[in-house]
Amino acid sequence: MKQLFQIENNSPGKLHQVLSLRVGEKHCSFATSDKYGSQLHKLTYCTSDNKPATGWDKNELLAFFTDYSLLPRLFDQVLICYDFPQSLFVSGAGYNQDEAGLLLTTLGNGHGNRKMNSELIPGWNVYNMYTVPVEIQELFEEAFPAAAYQHQYALGLKSLTKRYDGATLAIDFDTDHFNVIAVSGSQFLLAQTFEYVTPGDVLYYLLKTSQQFSLAQDEVRLQLSGLVEKDSALFKELEQYFIHVECREARWEQNSGYPAHFFTSLNDLARCAS
Repeated sequence: MKQLFQIENNSPGKLHQVLSLRVGEKHCSFATSDKYGSQLHKLTYCTSDNKPATGWDKNELLAFFTDYSLLPRLFDQVLICYDFPQSLFVSGAGYNQDEAGLLLTTLGNGHGNRKMNSELIPGWNVYNMYTVPVEIQELFEEAFPAAAYQHQYALGLKSLTKRYDGATLAIDFDTDHFNVIAVSGSQFLLAQTFEYVTPGDVLYYLLKTSQQFSLAQDEVRLQLSGLVEKDSALFKELEQYFIHVECREARWEQNSGYPAHFFTSLNDLARCAS
């Protein structure tokens, strides 16, 4: 396990704390905040030391929980977001829970080592059906029995509250992959995860997505969040090919010392608290 980022604020009155946790194949991060998602108390982002083919396992996640004193602490709410790419969207009218096994086979994960989950995404009339490694999901359920769960794609779609008449590509970057959510007005188009090494890889997938859905490069809006610097070669490359490029910033009240868009997804998750 390798820690890449850590933020800790000496916020007064840490009552009613909310724990927001994101876990993917190669990363795990958490934030503790107030119930409104505006006061950030602590934030940590780590990557897995395990081989890329395996990613996080139960023992490494337990070490993560222990090292950062997440257990056996009590939180008022625990919100967990899965960022695993094995996912399929179906329309609300076409959703059939009994077809979960078929989905597992379609995704190439029908060997009993993953659990099936599904969620209706309010406002978009689509279901996201996704899988999570069994040992990881069971660990979270045991460690945080009262937690609320959702997938990163659902979280990203819910964050698109400001609808444009045109198209939007919402892009969230991690160290070696990025999620793309494509919408046009109120129509959902795509949610997918791509791995990348160079800026050219990112550009290739975004141009391919734009071409697939006939999105004009001078009209589509790119909303960036996650681990991308505004002065990076990647950001500059995107500005050369797309006219409307902006960063969607987290709404923590404190200055974290990092670019405000780095941890927007964790802030989105924290703001789901009730």
